[in-house]
Amino acid sequence: MKLPLILDEISEIEKVDLIEKVARFVVNRQLTAPAILMLEVCKPINFVGSQFMLALNPFVQAIFNTMEYQKFALIIEKDENLELLIQCIEKLDADKQGE
Repeated sequence: MKLPLILDEISEIEKVDLIEKVARFVVNRQLTAPAILMLEVCKPINFVGSQFMLALNPFVQAIFNTMEYQKFALIIEKDENLELLIQCIEKLDADKQGE
């Protein structure tokens, strides 16, 4: 399977699944507040951040799943996807607090 080069190569289902996976990772480690703060602060430069993530891809391959990392970097370059991630983190955190 080849790595996606543009966001349009990632299906909507894959996008939502990956956003939820990252949100669950954040909430399970009780990093909700710092993650949301960081994401809100980085909103104006999310495209630059996503491109930086893509540049780091060769170094990250030793630690992370390269396919998911590449997809996530492409997903967060769009403002609405970054907002979707924030909303997903908030929802999962609220659900966890309600348990």
